Amino acid sequence: MKKSQELSWMEQVLLLQKRGMLVDKGDAKTLQCISYYRIKEFAAPLAFFDKSKQEINYGGISFSEVLKRYYQDKNLRFNLLHAIEQIEVAIKTKLAHILGQYYGPYGYLDFYQWTNREKFSNFQIEKRQYRFKEQLLKIIRKSNMPDLKKRENQNQDGFPTVWLAIDSLMFGGLVTIITMISKKNLKKLAAYFNCTGTELVSWVKCLNCIRDICAHNSNVIDFKLNTVPVIRKNWKEDLYSIKGKNGLRPTNRLAVVIFILVTLVGAVNSKYRWKDINNNIWNICDSDDNKAQMIGFKNCESAKVQKIVDKINSPA
Repeated sequence: MKKSQELSWMEQVLLLQKRGMLVDKGDAKTLQCISYYRIKEFAAPLAFFDKSKQEINYGGISFSEVLKRYYQDKNLRFNLLHAIEQIEVAIKTKLAHILGQYYGPYGYLDFYQWTNREKFSNFQIEKRQYRFKEQLLKIIRKSNMPDLKKRENQNQDGFPTVWLAIDSLMFGGLVTIITMISKKNLKKLAAYFNCTGTELVSWVKCLNCIRDICAHNSNVIDFKLNTVPVIRKNWKEDLYSIKGKNGLRPTNRLAVVIFILVTLVGAVNSKYRWKDINNNIWNICDSDDNKAQMIGFKNCESAKVQKIVDKINSPA
């Protein structure tokens, strides 16, 4: 087996040309800033595997087209994080209110009071409670929030009130709490967002995954969800269906995330500006139904985010 070796910038250009990409010598400067493997990653969905040569073939796609996908992905990641933050802040506020109202300032520390005892065993509750407290103390030590350090906002063990604790959690920690709360509490929380408890748990897990992808500068345009979240019936007419062993199944692509975001953000801020995400998606589709389907939409018309917003927010 031939060992890998470093290629010069120009050799990388020649390799892309050899594999069917339309790329100029001047593009070597771009490869000095954006790695060859990044370009390869964003070009892959537009390429095919040449069995005769046993290598990928880019089929005449241009370097500029791949570069456009890369920058649109970058812009979209930033805008998705902004929308997800709207949901995160709202969930934290509502969750802290529910736990504080029914269990007091420090009742959240006793998981047995508010968790779903039918779903989780005593051992599971105790284990997760210990991990939660351990992580919370680490957050307090590293935090620059003055109120977290004040003794009047802490119990005898140094844990903050529920309002400060929930506000300081990372999104992953927030998901842990939501997946554990009792059916009664979950129903109250979900009601704020005009959805069911099952939908809310499914959707926040999905958004946590997307948030991690965006935060770590990974490719969000071409990702595939391992677990498809709950999809409402009225979404399906605008989503692309995938052929599976048991017939058609819902898409596991970016389009599902857009519907979740529009639904949850709409419950929090009906005047949210979707212009940037709408432009990102439209540029990614590039008036090509095939490209729209690659990210999970039925066609370009279905990929118009403002149209989705109007549809979801319109009275039934």
